[in-house]
This record gives sequence, C-alpha cells and structure tokens, in this order.
Amino acid sequence: MKKTLITTIALGALIASTTVSCGISKNTIKVAASETPHAQVLRSEAVQNALSKKGYTLKVTVLDWTQQNSAVENGDYDANYFQHRQYLQTWEGNTTYSKSYEYKKLFPVVAVHSEPLRIYKNKDRNVALDKNATFEICSDPSNAVRALDLLKSENLIDGYELDVSGNIVLENGKPKGAQNVTLIDESLLAAGLSSVDYGVLPVNTALTGNIDIDENLPVESLKDREYRANVLAASVTRYAGDQEYKAKIDALADVLVSSVTSDVLLSLYSGKIVATPVDYRTSK
Repeated sequence: MKKTLITTIALGALIASTTVSCGISKNTIKVAASETPHAQVLRSEAVQNALSKKGYTLKVTVLDWTQQNSAVENGDYDANYFQHRQYLQTWEGNTTYSKSYEYKKLFPVVAVHSEPLRIYKNKDRNVALDKNATFEICSDPSNAVRALDLLKSENLIDGYELDVSGNIVLENGKPKGAQNVTLIDESLLAAGLSSVDYGVLPVNTALTGNIDIDENLPVESLKDREYRANVLAASVTRYAGDQEYKAKIDALADVLVSSVTSDVLLSLYSGKIVATPVDYRTSK
C-alpha cells in the first residue's frame, strides 16, 4: 500500500512536471538574434508586452550570426532575426538572388528593418575621401558587394568583378579593380577602422563598436530597402506541418510588422535604422 502510494505520487509529480514543461514550450518563443538592433528590439518592453497580450513569452538568445540558421534548422530555436533574404539564399546554396526563390530549410516570414551601409572615417587620419584613400569592407559576400556598389557609386573605386558563381574576383587578396579595399570579417570591422582611412559598415556594426555616424559621409540608397531588409526567419517544414509552431511564429511576425516595432526602432535609433515592415506569409 505504501509502495503504491509513493508510486502514485511520483507519477502525479511526473505528469505535473510534463504539463508545466509542455506549457512553457507551447507558450514560449525561442529566438536567436544578433545584439544590435535585433535582440534590443525583441527585448524591448513594447514588443514583450505585445506578445504577452497574445499569450506568449519571448526568450531571446544572442548568438553568433554564423550559427543562427543551423540552430533554427536543428530545432534549437523557433526562429532567428539577423539576416536579409540574399544572405539566407546564399546559406541555402543559391548564389544568384531571386525574389521567386523557393526556400527549402528556412524562409523569411516578415521583413522588419533595414540597416543602410555608411562610410565611416578614421578620425585619427586626415585623408580626403577619394580613390587614394584606403577602405575596409565586410568580407561576407552579400555585404561586400553592397559596400563595393556604394564605393563605385561615389567614384571611390574603378569597379569590381564577379565570377560565374557571384563571388568577388580577387587579385592579391583584394577585389580586382579596387586595390584600395580590404576585406575584413564583420566582427573585426570596428577595430579594423584604425588601420585604414575609411570603413564601409552596416549601421548596427558601427553602433556596436561605438563608432560615430557622420551625416555628411555617403550612405547606401534605400530605394531597394526591402531587398536589404533584415527578416524573421523560421523553419519551412515546421511552419507547414506544426500548428502550434505556426501560431508562435505568426504571433511574433504580427508584432514585428506592427507599429509597435516601428515605434521601438524610431525611439532607439532615431531613423538611422529604418522600419521596413513587409509580410511574406501570403505565399505560405
């Protein structure tokens, strides 16, 4: 009798524990993100409150951007927020960006914001902004092309070349036609500015590295802002086959394309990072 009672209590505790655990899983959205501005936006009181009203708690983990897609694919996180569609397609193996691309592993749920590239000056050097100046740009292929496009549009390089796979053609380790440009890993851009005259950095990289924005220096055009917009990305198969998962992602996506998030971005970054709400779910 005593043994039966103990077994019953233990079983009851296990059921209760499982119920609580499932409840947490069902009502908690786990998102991997970069720190600035992504995690800052997700952790804002306004976004958290908006999701709470929908019955969800948002758990945000700052993760190295090179790991985030695999982490969502493996099911460690429900979604991530750090990239634009061109990078996501590159990660999936599509070297030529296409609006009609059919995503296989992860898909862009909604576009949230744009981070225009800007030219930043090494304030310790008094060098004119011309073809004689030296520049650093991000080595990530999609961001590198954006940076080279900006430099070319400003007549700061002669040009650059891409091979048949869409990769930048290098000559002595530098872009062919742009020998005054050095490719640097994104995590080293802020520190690397001290060794060149100018850098072409995403705004979030500059903010993270406490680099001041000079409004007089050239900035990337936002005419194609949706193309460059950072997106919430989620699993293709889970979204299609798991209603609980779909409900989570839809709740978060609804908040991220709402005025709640636009207001947070404006409040935190004063227009330097631009809200770009676009909903891609109509095709899903």
